[in-house]
Amino acid sequence: MDDLQNYKLQLQQVEAALTTDPNNEELIKLKIDLEEVIELTHDLIKSQQQEKRQANGMDAKDPILLAVLANKWKVGDQCMAPWSEDGKYYEATIDAISEDGVVNVTFNEYKNTDVTMLSQLKSVAKRPASDWADQKSKKMQAAAVAGSDPNKQREYLKKKKQRKLQRFKELEEERELEKNKWLAFTNKSSKKGVIKKSIFATPENVNGRVGIGTCGVSGREMTKFSNGEKWRRGA
Repeated sequence: MDDLQNYKLQLQQVEAALTTDPNNEELIKLKIDLEEVIELTHDLIKSQQQEKRQANGMDAKDPILLAVLANKWKVGDQCMAPWSEDGKYYEATIDAISEDGVVNVTFNEYKNTDVTMLSQLKSVAKRPASDWADQKSKKMQAAAVAGSDPNKQREYLKKKKQRKLQRFKELEEERELEKNKWLAFTNKSSKKGVIKKSIFATPENVNGRVGIGTCGVSGREMTKFSNGEKWRRGA
């Protein structure tokens, strides 16, 4: 969560720098990269939270609760079930219910299958049929290519997460290169006698640090570039 806040702060600072230098290609590229990093971080957080909820659900096998829920739900029932890809609820049909409360469901819109817990199911709310069109998810539509096999679905989600982590790593490396370009450009301009204030400029204050967080204000400590290590560990 700290990494996400840092990325958002860095994006604000880059946007502020762009107001005075709107055609700067390095800043424009950095802004695009930061926006993608923020989106990827959001996705990774959702994925980890969903995995945690499912793990907690598997551990909470209260026999009394399971008995109550088993009487409430049966195979073929319509329900609202969370999709493991984004944690959001969609209309689904119950395919199977095991004794330990594990439920196999098929989402009605794109026929994706998933596994969840009885305790996570919700009743279908009564509302106009036209409203269900708002539920359509591009991610769910794309995942439909994985077929109805639960094993293929899990493998699809695993590969998707790995691709996100790889892209996350690539963006971090690109942002580091952008920072180095700024430093090299500033040094070259200084030698020619051309003064161009960079957001990575070195402040006169001995306690100041080079970094995007300075935004050209000498003496302010930089906003540290987060390396996103904890997200890579989640792979």
